[in-house]
Amino acid sequence: MYILWETDSGDESIVEWGTDANLSSNTSGTFWITPDQSRMHEVLLDNLDHHNTYFYRVKTLGTYSDIYSFRTHGHSAHEDDTHIVAMSDVQQDANNPDKFREVVEEGIIEYFEQTYGGDITDHLALVMIPGDLVNTGSSYAQWQTQFFEPSKELLARIPMYPVLGNHEVNADYYFQFFRLPENGTPGFEEHWWYKDYSNIRIIGLDSNAPFTNQEQLSWLDTLLTQTCTADSVDFVFAQLHHPHKSELWTPGESDYTGEVIQRLEAFSTKCGKPSIHFFGHTHGYSRGQSRDHKHLWINVATGGGAIDYWGEYPNFDYDEFSVTQDEFGFVSVAVTAGADPQITIKRISRGNKFAARDNDIRDSLVIRKNVKSVAPPYPVFPVNEMVSPDCVMLKATGFSSMENSVHGQSHWQVTAQENDFASPVKDQWKNYENWYDQTDTQAGDDLTDEAITNLAENTTYWWRVRYRDREFNWSDWSAMATFTTGSSQMAENQLINPGAEDSLALWTITDGVVEALTANVCNGITPHTGERYFVVGGLCTESAFARCHQDMDLTAYLDSIQGGLFPVQFGGWLSNFNGSDLPEMRLIFLDASGQPIDSSQTLSTNNSSWTRLENSLFIPPGTQTLRLELTGTRLAGTDNDSYFDDLFVRLGSSMTDCDEYTSNIQPAGPRPSGIRITPNPWKELTQLSFSSPDPDEIHLVVTDASGRQAWFPYTVTHDGILMYRGDQPAGQYLIQIRQDNQIHFSERFIVID
Repeated sequence: MYILWETDSGDESIVEWGTDANLSSNTSGTFWITPDQSRMHEVLLDNLDHHNTYFYRVKTLGTYSDIYSFRTHGHSAHEDDTHIVAMSDVQQDANNPDKFREVVEEGIIEYFEQTYGGDITDHLALVMIPGDLVNTGSSYAQWQTQFFEPSKELLARIPMYPVLGNHEVNADYYFQFFRLPENGTPGFEEHWWYKDYSNIRIIGLDSNAPFTNQEQLSWLDTLLTQTCTADSVDFVFAQLHHPHKSELWTPGESDYTGEVIQRLEAFSTKCGKPSIHFFGHTHGYSRGQSRDHKHLWINVATGGGAIDYWGEYPNFDYDEFSVTQDEFGFVSVAVTAGADPQITIKRISRGNKFAARDNDIRDSLVIRKNVKSVAPPYPVFPVNEMVSPDCVMLKATGFSSMENSVHGQSHWQVTAQENDFASPVKDQWKNYENWYDQTDTQAGDDLTDEAITNLAENTTYWWRVRYRDREFNWSDWSAMATFTTGSSQMAENQLINPGAEDSLALWTITDGVVEALTANVCNGITPHTGERYFVVGGLCTESAFARCHQDMDLTAYLDSIQGGLFPVQFGGWLSNFNGSDLPEMRLIFLDASGQPIDSSQTLSTNNSSWTRLENSLFIPPGTQTLRLELTGTRLAGTDNDSYFDDLFVRLGSSMTDCDEYTSNIQPAGPRPSGIRITPNPWKELTQLSFSSPDPDEIHLVVTDASGRQAWFPYTVTHDGILMYRGDQPAGQYLIQIRQDNQIHFSERFIVID
């Protein structure tokens, strides 16, 4: 155990210590003079007994500190249970300058002592902080007043293992104040390192330039290879500052962290040892997982830094994340050793400016090293059926496991090549929960069915599904099933030159620069399909903002439009370069004089890979011209990396219900609903009436015409359920009444303006 302290003067470096407050032993150490002419003292206490409490105080020039205690934990030769706290971005928030002290004293210390009893040293082995300990690492005053002073009650008793954040600015003070393992690459000491605690290997990494280099990755490769065969290690915890993906603040994402994740994923799958990467940079909590590997992603911010609230910066709903919360707090990680090693993770919240919380457990998860068996599901529908290409609801059997596992995730694939799922046309992964912007968008989804939209007409497809439990054990894939699509109810694409193959023909540029580029020109990307794609904002010539549009004449459809129930579907493939810039698209409805009547919701993504987005809605009466508008906004860098390809606008005679299908024998109508919706269509409020089940025991699941879940507020009354429009747009929706993971009824309804 290293003990470090600082004095204004004096060369004496002594620690008096012992197994009780009599402090019967003393050990001398070394000191050095800092650039500020203070003295840093360091004493190593070694050969300590395992699992023992020690008392100590430090002495310089006859001046003593208070007496503190610590406990020895987690020697790798002993299979001990270990408790860790992880928190990040504890730098001072100007609007909440005392928050870090609160998180330490009223959060961490009170939580452990009230939850487990006794002193915190009896339970907590160490603290991990993945960066941003202060606002400015080169400011000595900030280290004194904003880090060490508010955390002194913790640091005097519990070892701390931080890594560098961008706010440390690689300053000498960081390396002066912490004694970290020097087992990284020579010449990069304390930038990356590892430390073993019981059955855990903790790896510290540096995600800040210029240290995002191949030397660090090569060192990590070697270390993970060694860790694979280390019998004493069951789990690997890596910590680094920057996220690879961030739901609350996409401009903070790092491709280098993605390189680290790939290595941890491969390690966990090959070696059978689950791994976690803890990170920060974005000031909020997120917990997610890799799809194909037993690897967790956990943002453990914010321990003091100003919260990145929803909507304050660019956000994105990533498949990998199950929970994101804009709150202060820390993460408790309890690790059990022995024959059935496991990790229990809890998010302990201190709330935010909207809601104070006093150590509320806001998220929890258990993951085990040992694999549990999950039975593969069986395809139910469609199997050798003919279905609509516009939308089909795949259905499989329920979740099954002999080991009392619980259904956590489902992964669906559709391919046009028999027995070949290497490049599926649909690849959809759903979690049992998805807490995004205060709402669980997966509430009520039993994960046994999935809407698949916009398939090709008159085409044979094959599909399969696999299930995962909540400890990240996948089943094998189901048997493969096949179906054939019939004709679409939607018209052909109304756009001309929808993928830039004819350069910018038929597109009108109203702001900035728009380019039609081939693959990799001006450091761009590869088109989604074909030879070209749109860059709205420009790469070869840049503009901070750009806008273009294409108009479509609807005079041939005026009679249908006037009824108010004539649908349009639009979408396409969008992307950017590194998650920073913002491509957006929307429909604008123009009257006979070219004036806007209304517009659709805006479709956008911060995803740096091609992402399909789509929406369906009814065309407002009075519309004679339909305008598809594309915009690109630069949020970082010099290029405006707002990319579009394979755009579409389709008109149709009706919106397809995914629960309706045609069989290969004869057409089949909709499934019996059992629900009465009054009124329908409706504007602001409607009533749902049904005979059973009990309204207090059901879930309502509503999806829009494109198959995405939509949230409608509702209240339960003695007559049924009152459902309110909230902020949902006009359109056609499908509602399902679910209870005990079963769909009891389903029915369509229409919201109008």
